[in-house]
Amino acid sequence: MALEDEIDFLDQIPILHILGREVLRILAISAESIRVEGGDVLFEEGQPADGGYVVLNGAIMLRSAREPKASEATIARLGALIGETALIVDTIRPATATAIETSTVLRIPRSVFLRTLEGEPGAAAALRKVISRRVRGVLDELDIVAPLFKVTDQPRDPNPR
Repeated sequence: MALEDEIDFLDQIPILHILGREVLRILAISAESIRVEGGDVLFEEGQPADGGYVVLNGAIMLRSAREPKASEATIARLGALIGETALIVDTIRPATATAIETSTVLRIPRSVFLRTLEGEPGAAAALRKVISRRVRGVLDELDIVAPLFKVTDQPRDPNPR
């Protein structure tokens, strides 16, 4: 894929779009294109995550040991960003990623992503705003369910009548 095509492709991904074309150009230049055959494992659950992957073509199945049924797996297809959190913070892979078919992904290392943001304060501010909104949304959802988990001082009667 030509550089301009990669930039256009990355620009279609909402979280990357907000960064602007110059940042996307740097990411496209610095990213590594990886081809995986059907059945190949891209990464394993529990491994340290050092960046994200964008699915350029094909399909990648993400399955956690907590979700042993194939029907509970997530399928990442064209344009999906896998490991968004790993672009920003040290974390571990929450699932194993396996190619369902011959696929190509673009690997964006965290070090490149963060270095690029350091040089582009406007992009960093835009990303911070999106992350803040997401965190606020999660906190609002937790406020809604928190009363369901409230512990009372009264012990429960094990033999209610």
